[in-house]
Parts: sequence; C-alpha cells; structure tokens
Amino acid sequence: MGQKVHPESMRVGYIHDWKATWFNEPHFADYLLEDIHIREHIEGKLAHAGLSSITIRKDANEVEVNIHTARPGIVIGKSGSEVDALRRDLNRMTRKSIKVNILEIKRPELDAA
Repeated sequence: MGQKVHPESMRVGYIHDWKATWFNEPHFADYLLEDIHIREHIEGKLAHAGLSSITIRKDANEVEVNIHTARPGIVIGKSGSEVDALRRDLNRMTRKSIKVNILEIKRPELDAA
C-alpha cells in the first residue's frame, strides 16, 4: 500500500511548465475558480478542434489565454469570427481584458496531450 504520486507533479518545472501562471494569495480561490470556468468554457466550445492544452497567464487587468490546437482554422473561424466570439464570452465571464493566442501543433500525432 504505497503512496501514489501523480507523475505530472514530478515533471512540472523540469519537463513541463505550469498550465496557469498567476499568483494572488488573498484571492487564490477566486482566481482558481475563474481559471476552471475559463478552461471548461473553452473545452466545451472547442471540443471538435483537436485541443492539446490551454495555458492561462493573468495580470492585474489582463488575462492571456494560449490555446494549443491541431486545427487552428476551426478555432479562428472565418475572418476571425470564432476567436472574437470566444474573446467576448471570456470577457463577459471575467470582466477583464482578454488576449487569446492560437498556437498550432505542427505534428499532432506526436502530441500526447
């Protein structure tokens, strides 16, 4: 009956980076809940787009969301309409300035996420 440790916790900082980069101790619970809502909304709306990972960086008045996907054309939409709608939705949720970056995964067959 050994103590089981998730292998991801051993890799953070060495092999992998944190999936969210923000820190605010007095409002930690609020930021964490906001982070979870952002991830759930993006994963629900873009489930068909081959998402690999979502990284979130927060400043005082700005939230930067990096979406790693195998099919960036689906995320962006015609002339950026889908990403603009996503930005508006996230802006309503957080009441902060939202910056959405779409990053393409060049070889999705090699991505294990």
